[in-house]
Amino acid sequence: MKKITLVMCLLFIAFVNAQDDDKATSDKLTFEKNTQFVNLNFSVNSTESDFERQNQNQLDTGETKAFGFSISASYAYAINNNLFLGLGVGYGSNKREVTATNQNDNDSESKSYQVFPYVRYYKGIGKKIALFIQGEARFSHFENEFNALNEGESDNFFVGIRPGITFMLNKNFALETSFGALGYTHTKLDNGQFNTEVTTNSFDLSLNSSNLFFGLNYYF
Repeated sequence: MKKITLVMCLLFIAFVNAQDDDKATSDKLTFEKNTQFVNLNFSVNSTESDFERQNQNQLDTGETKAFGFSISASYAYAINNNLFLGLGVGYGSNKREVTATNQNDNDSESKSYQVFPYVRYYKGIGKKIALFIQGEARFSHFENEFNALNEGESDNFFVGIRPGITFMLNKNFALETSFGALGYTHTKLDNGQFNTEVTTNSFDLSLNSSNLFFGLNYYF
């Protein structure tokens, strides 16, 4: 709910600023051909919950904590007005701890390494604000551990789109946020302990915190 509220606030601010700009001038933010930018994006998510469950005729209570972050950097070049081609790399880490009264504690960790070519199109809605839609192909490699043991690796391939908002702070610097992802995902999981392989395919809309990014851009 907090994430949805934040997105709605950003959209409202963008709308208000766009209306104010339109009263003064009809100009809209435009990125001209041959413009370049470098970008730094980050995402953080944290959850904590309590549980109760029946385990071998005993009531088991416990707590689950999870924390994750991801960071990425990219470069893009405008092949036409408002149309950019880019390439990015990223790193992410997710940890999960489970403590229970009648069981041993469990810890798991997943590290990811990413590369993603993309195309991005901007639509100016004011002198300083633009909406954008980004189409990308993102490959992610995950290394998974459970209780400090190597449990295997997995590969994830995503093809889809992400919407977002860019707000220019001055001529060169801008803040941006992208929220959600719609597309196709292919995942292959190799479990080294049990020597098994699982493949999944899905097409869906994701609005979870792992697809909520905040970033800083430098245009030149």
